[in-house]
Amino acid sequence: MNSKKADLLLGNILIVVTISIILLVLHHVFEGLLHDIILDIILVCLAVILYLFLGSPMIDNFLKSDTNLKTMIDETLHELNTPIATIEANLSMLKKSITDDKSLKRLNRIGGASKNLTKLYESIEYDIKENIQLIEKSSFDLKDAIDLSISKFDELKLEKRITNLVPSFIITTDKNGFSKTLDNLISNAIKYNKKEGFVKVYMKENTLYIQDSGIGIDTKNLFIVFDKSYQENPSTEGFGIGLSIVKSFCDKHKIKIKIDTKKDIGTTIGLDLGALV
Repeated sequence: MNSKKADLLLGNILIVVTISIILLVLHHVFEGLLHDIILDIILVCLAVILYLFLGSPMIDNFLKSDTNLKTMIDETLHELNTPIATIEANLSMLKKSITDDKSLKRLNRIGGASKNLTKLYESIEYDIKENIQLIEKSSFDLKDAIDLSISKFDELKLEKRITNLVPSFIITTDKNGFSKTLDNLISNAIKYNKKEGFVKVYMKENTLYIQDSGIGIDTKNLFIVFDKSYQENPSTEGFGIGLSIVKSFCDKHKIKIKIDTKKDIGTTIGLDLGALV
């Protein structure tokens, strides 16, 4: 629970306790002077009026501060995105007017750096909104999300065959968070694979499977595979936090994870998406 919600909950508890004390005192004072049912009705009405009087300003301020915070974040992130869009627009114009190879290579390097900056911007935007709970769920086609994720690794996959056998399948969840989960799983399936191996993505009922022909996971490591520092192969590029991100997202959205792995044969990871349908 974030601090703002904790403050709101604490404020409500204090208001309820205060009203309860006031009602107990009034009940004691007027007991015997009024009929019990009439007294109870009066005290209940008084409790509602007191709560509305004492609680409304606090709730209004809470909602107002959330709205102001969302507006500020949206405006700030938009301003950060503007220079990236400007760089990409100018790169596109320059590529049309420049023909020598040396200059084009430089422009391509700038373009690559711009794409990395865009990914970083999107990651920061998502992390900020997730931490202050401004993430909204949306409905989208799982097949399209997988195709997009696979396309991100064209340079990484080399001779590996990647097949998406998932039919059109609509799910409702945090789209950016789910995309990061897919990216991590597909990236791992490619990185920890054999030179001419395969990655196959398919569905059975409501479960999404990502199967690879890679190095597999040692069974003794299955209990620690989702730890932040875990890496099956320390020589492979990465920081070992990918599966930790996957586990965190799946836990939050009630997605059950299944792992079937055999050393030097491959790994199949299943995501039960029943809660998202």
